[in-house]
Amino acid sequence: MPENDKCVDCGTAHAEWASVSYGTILCLDCSGVHRSLGVHLSFVRSIKMDAWSEKQLQLMKGGGNAQCRAFFAKMGSQR
Repeated sequence: MPENDKCVDCGTAHAEWASVSYGTILCLDCSGVHRSLGVHLSFVRSIKMDAWSEKQLQLMKGGGNAQCRAFFAKMGSQR
């Protein structure tokens, strides 16, 4: 997916973490921020180290960095 080669929050290239909740890709630093929010807000997985369920993969396929950014922009968020 376009834009999924970098962190949705800070733009760091080659991000290797994901927020299953939002279907977005995160860098290590931003994944820590998301983890601190709690799994009820952002469920974070490693792209390479964690096992993924079929449901989690489908959630990621339905999301994406661009789609998430567009949604938050529509809701009035600056990021």
